[in-house]
Amino acid sequence: MSKSRVIRARICACTLFIAIIAYILIGYYLDEWAWSLFVFAIVPLMPFALGLKRIHISYELVVVAVYLTLGFAIDGWHPWWVLFLTIPVYHILFDHPLIGKNQDKDEIPEAEWKEKDD
Repeated sequence: MSKSRVIRARICACTLFIAIIAYILIGYYLDEWAWSLFVFAIVPLMPFALGLKRIHISYELVVVAVYLTLGFAIDGWHPWWVLFLTIPVYHILFDHPLIGKNQDKDEIPEAEWKEKDD
């Protein structure tokens, strides 16, 4: 592992501690406890910002982006939460997690039940 990658991994590892300190300082000095919760968004975003992970566009990411856009733009938080209910529907209709790339539908093993011996 390269030295810069190790440094980035260590920065990523201490992000939660930094976010907690920032939350307490912003809340205490600015008296904005609710809005300072947004500093915790940096914790899952830090690996992407440091280049340790790549962002893959997924249906869930699109739903979150649309929900946040509608919420902030037209204050539509309440009616648009229903968008999150489309995520399992999407996966039921378009994803096949039980079938591998090299596996046919007929090759999926059924559960084997063992009876208890008395």
